[in-house]
Amino acid sequence: MMSALHAAMAKHPESRSTHKRRRFVFLSAACALGLTGCAGGFAIPNVLYLAIGANSDQTIDAELIEGINNLLKLLESGFRQIYPSTRFQFAAYPETGIKPAMARRNRAGLGPDLLLINGDTAKQLVNAGLVDPFPLTPALANLFNPGDLGRLRLPDGDLAGLPVIIHSQVACFNRKRLPTPPSTLQELLDASAKGHNIGLSVELSTLFWTAGSVGATDAWLRVVQGKRLSRENVNSIKNWTAWLQDASDQQRITFYSNQASALTEFSNGRLDWISCSSTNLPRLRKSLGASLGVSNLPSGPGGSASPVNRLRVLALGHSSSRQGRDRALAFSRFSVNPLVQRSITLGSQILLPANRFVKVPVQSSVTLQAMSDSQEASLRTAELANLLHVDDPRLDRAQNLITQLVFGEISPQGAATALIALMEAKP
Repeated sequence: MMSALHAAMAKHPESRSTHKRRRFVFLSAACALGLTGCAGGFAIPNVLYLAIGANSDQTIDAELIEGINNLLKLLESGFRQIYPSTRFQFAAYPETGIKPAMARRNRAGLGPDLLLINGDTAKQLVNAGLVDPFPLTPALANLFNPGDLGRLRLPDGDLAGLPVIIHSQVACFNRKRLPTPPSTLQELLDASAKGHNIGLSVELSTLFWTAGSVGATDAWLRVVQGKRLSRENVNSIKNWTAWLQDASDQQRITFYSNQASALTEFSNGRLDWISCSSTNLPRLRKSLGASLGVSNLPSGPGGSASPVNRLRVLALGHSSSRQGRDRALAFSRFSVNPLVQRSITLGSQILLPANRFVKVPVQSSVTLQAMSDSQEASLRTAELANLLHVDDPRLDRAQNLITQLVFGEISPQGAATALIALMEAKP
């Protein structure tokens, strides 16, 4: 190609000044297109690499990627006003498989600068040496609820990641089939008796909201803390397991092995009510349109529901360059700015701010109201969540007992006794 170019130039010679002018025009065009910093020659754009974890009820597909892109756009436009040469690249990974994926990338020197993951996952990755603790200043610490920071503290006091957003657990219902959503556990059972199809998942993290409605959360906290249970505490746990069996006996209430299956059935119109995560709402809106309703999870004789909300954090990649680390820290601090947090909340309508000083405009949206109520209710389980982690071996065994209970393999009395004995044992 170069020989042909030289031949062409020989046939149509240009003056040296003409050639320089054309080179200047090319460089000017490149500057206009953002291909170079143009402050003394070509410059490679600063790229911030992010790894983003997808939860078990999310599918990594074009729709999820679009949602991630939309979230990053909300952050990118403002951040690039401060760092105009920054570009973002991301890859999505199943949260359950992100640990081996990061180990492989770190060994190859290709680890991300930042990870947007669940708080428990961040703690696991720090313990495995795959991400670095987040340096928390007093000014940053003041932005968050102490309980949220407590969930992210490591045994040595370091922080596994910086809280950024909250995924809320709410109720989703089909307005056309169920115009008024059940507000109590009894109303949920009544709706089933009237012919409405209800979906529940046996996954403990998505089913535990019922413990609060029955009044069993305080008892579970005492169990995990190693405190002695009163007769009332034991009875509240038995009431919870009895309600779960009662629900499983209802003809129109179906327990699914995982939340993803319940979401699929609801999305396809075969269920009228389910519990769901706020992150599922975009997908459900596409399939159900105006028929999708969002409300609080049902309360009960024991008080409000006890949703398990996910705290999403930014964790620092272990193999970042010095420039990448500086840019990652700057982006993290930018992401928790009150104005940015409010923009994320209003722009997404599915995320709550981790910054405790950001007021959610609940009057503007029924969905935001339900999400905000869920966050307030989740404070009842915050200390319990701090004591139990996703890698606690007792949780898998507890999950097995709950599954046996709802499928009739064990009695409510037997399930309650076994669960108490299991959780009293040290992991």
